[in-house]
Amino acid sequence: MHIIPPGIYRVDVLILISYQMCHFFSIQQLFPIFLNYTPKTNCIQTAQGKVCYDVPKSKCLEYNENFPNLCANLTGTALSDCHTEKSHSYYSSAAMEFEIYCRPGWKDFRPAFVQYVGVLIGNIILGYVADQIGRKKTFILSMLIGIPSLSLSATFNSIAAFYIFRALTGIGIAGTMIVGWAYFSELVSPHQRFKLRTFSNWANARIMLTLVALFTGEWRLSSHVSAVISLITLAIVYFILPESHIWLRKKGRYEEAEVSRKRIADLAGIEFVPMPPPEKAADNVEPEKAVNICTVFADPQLRKNILILWLMWFVTGMTAYLTDLCGGDMTKNFWVGQFLSGILLSVVRIIMGFADGYLPWMGRRFVLLCSQSLAIVFFGCVIAFLFAGEKGQWYYTAVYLASFVFTSIVWEPCYLCASELMPTDVRATSTASCSIVGRFANIGASMLSGLKTVYEPGVHMISISLGLTNVVAAYFFLQETKNCSLDKAGTSAAKPAEKANEQEMKDLINKGEEEDVEKK
Repeated sequence: MHIIPPGIYRVDVLILISYQMCHFFSIQQLFPIFLNYTPKTNCIQTAQGKVCYDVPKSKCLEYNENFPNLCANLTGTALSDCHTEKSHSYYSSAAMEFEIYCRPGWKDFRPAFVQYVGVLIGNIILGYVADQIGRKKTFILSMLIGIPSLSLSATFNSIAAFYIFRALTGIGIAGTMIVGWAYFSELVSPHQRFKLRTFSNWANARIMLTLVALFTGEWRLSSHVSAVISLITLAIVYFILPESHIWLRKKGRYEEAEVSRKRIADLAGIEFVPMPPPEKAADNVEPEKAVNICTVFADPQLRKNILILWLMWFVTGMTAYLTDLCGGDMTKNFWVGQFLSGILLSVVRIIMGFADGYLPWMGRRFVLLCSQSLAIVFFGCVIAFLFAGEKGQWYYTAVYLASFVFTSIVWEPCYLCASELMPTDVRATSTASCSIVGRFANIGASMLSGLKTVYEPGVHMISISLGLTNVVAAYFFLQETKNCSLDKAGTSAAKPAEKANEQEMKDLINKGEEEDVEKK
């Protein structure tokens, strides 16, 4: 008896699980939230006894005699309870251990900064490499760099070594984020591609990472456990999954593509039917030109596609990161805020995943326009509650979470359109360019987040302005790509998408329909 009956859905399930585990390594992008954590209060032993004090906005935990003692004038049980409460820390972070916020120079280049530098370098290099040597090889290379670096970053007692290995971890993260998406989206069934972004999602990985941090309680053990869990993804890709047959055929490596397709058929438990190489074009037919990231701008349609993608990624990278970065105080309990953000976003994405299969009209444009518009409305509510002095109330938390969720959902059409609007030759490279734009947006968001301490409504006004820009641009310029064939995406042979069915992925195994398309 099979757990999953023979059929292409068996492969889809394996790919969905693999991509979710890929997200678990990618979520190290948010681990600086835990690495930089400092408690709001702290207690130390002095010559005058135990003193508890409020941690200053600089987050430096060093005690200053000018700090007022929060437990002064208390005795007995009340004093003991005060010491217990004020010395409580939700997590033991690298910032606390290395006293990063107290060190001149180091505090200006925090773990997030060096990690994002690594991600930026990885984005620049690995997308191009994946288009040249293959998705699978580049993905494995990324994880072989990232996983050991993640563990080594928590091994040494040197802050310099910690920073160096976090930067190398960032390079691995870049690989799993951009190459991982290109790789798995080319293996999964076309009509399951949206589910690849909804069921296997960033929010689930965030919950997993939060659970690891909660149960380990300190950053070193969290890093080692995360590295061990990430080995699952590496093992599945190395030992089980084949290279992308779409990429292989696009490179003219038809024999290797057949091996890849046969491996997929074997995993699915279905009969393999060979697909011959495409017929040579007639002499009077102009061959389709090879496309690279430079020639993209020579084609009006591809130029429009890449520019709208860059705008989408910039706006989403800026608004999503701003919302996440400024939402640490939407709940009093640190863990509650992290779990609520992950669970709510995960539930919404799973619902959307089911809806996508039953609602053919719920395309990429529809999801982007609706999600971005709702985010704008909820940002407006957040601003209104801030002006009314209602911050901290349950309804403030509710609208803040809603704005965070709908802003984060916009990432789905960003990733999907990055795959479906660009040709296979440059898909990983173009996705990398989009990711680079997103990384710059993240850096900009980290700078603008300081506005929160000066004029908090201004943070959300920026999100509203950028969101409106995204809505207008997408309404007029974004092409619908739901259920399109990635084999012909961004080429002159691309056809309007039709409703998908189970047979679509089988056409990647069986020769019938694809041969017809190539003959047209």
